[in-house]
Amino acid sequence: MAQFALRWITTFDAVTCAIPGAKRAQQARDNVSAADFPPLSQEVMDGVRAIYDRYTREQVHHLW
Repeated sequence: MAQFALRWITTFDAVTCAIPGAKRAQQARDNVSAADFPPLSQEVMDGVRAIYDRYTREQVHHLW
């Protein structure tokens, strides 16, 4: 899930880098491997947006 989240956030042109946390060396390696994931499809991006809109938008979107 962490790799997916990192791949998702770096999809956006406005994002120049992501600085994820890691407690163990394997977590850091896993984070780096997100750069090797293929681009997310439009279908996946639309699915993430739908989940955000349904469960999260109301609580946080007004903050930015």
